[in-house]
Amino acid sequence: MALIPARPRFLSARPDGAGADVVLYGIPFEGRVNQRKGAFLGPAEIRRASDLVETYAPALDADLADVALADLGDVPVPDVPPRDALAAVAAELRQTLPPTQRWVGLGGDHTVTAAVVEVALEHHPELRVVQFDAHPDLRRQYLGEAWNYASAMTRVLDRLGPDRLYQIGLRTGDREEWMPPRGTRLFPAWAGSAREAAAAIAEELAGQPLYVTVDIDVLDPAIAPGTGAPEPGGITVPDLLGALGQLGAARVIGFDLVEVSPRWDPSGRTVITAAALVRDAILTWWARR
Repeated sequence: MALIPARPRFLSARPDGAGADVVLYGIPFEGRVNQRKGAFLGPAEIRRASDLVETYAPALDADLADVALADLGDVPVPDVPPRDALAAVAAELRQTLPPTQRWVGLGGDHTVTAAVVEVALEHHPELRVVQFDAHPDLRRQYLGEAWNYASAMTRVLDRLGPDRLYQIGLRTGDREEWMPPRGTRLFPAWAGSAREAAAAIAEELAGQPLYVTVDIDVLDPAIAPGTGAPEPGGITVPDLLGALGQLGAARVIGFDLVEVSPRWDPSGRTVITAAALVRDAILTWWARR
């Protein structure tokens, strides 16, 4: 299978990945979700909203137009059970994403991260993962399904040691996810800012290969209401961007932004915020200066 071309593409991205330093792709997957569905619409709507965002970020003094960025389109998602669908996604990514390029994924529900991390570990066996999220996503299964957005990080831990998963911004979740602790590195929202949490681990991550996954619900729902499981008490955009900057001490090999569900935000501010976050993350880590 080939990726499905994106129309429109993300901001200033070109369609051909040859010679690109950074490649962006969508995974419009949504598995067994019991309420507020619509994350499968995220990739297309984030791209559409990116037209409202400037390529230049003055706070970073960097311009996306100066980055060799390609939008490869969307990974086909077969209509099969979640585990099989994500296995097909991982197989496609193996053929599509060379390790010499930096990867940017647009979700989809959070389970897509497990498929991407599976592929990334084949190139970077010492990989670390930093998760920004309101929820731990550490249930063993949910709604009778082990490959579920509420168990996304459990599926990541199937392949990654728990001491290599750093979870920032958590503020809710089922008791099962908190007791007993799974051994992951926890930085709950009530313990301090996201920037402080990232600064605390920056030296530990220095030079290490790092994958970053951002669930949009880490932001306060007043900022980003268009998501499946909004949770009050979230962080701000400046705090998140400050945290991403701290993570630049690591060798960031890729990131994703997931759980944008546009139908729950008629104002469109969630998708605009998501597009700006993607731009700024790319410029923070990979801009040519």
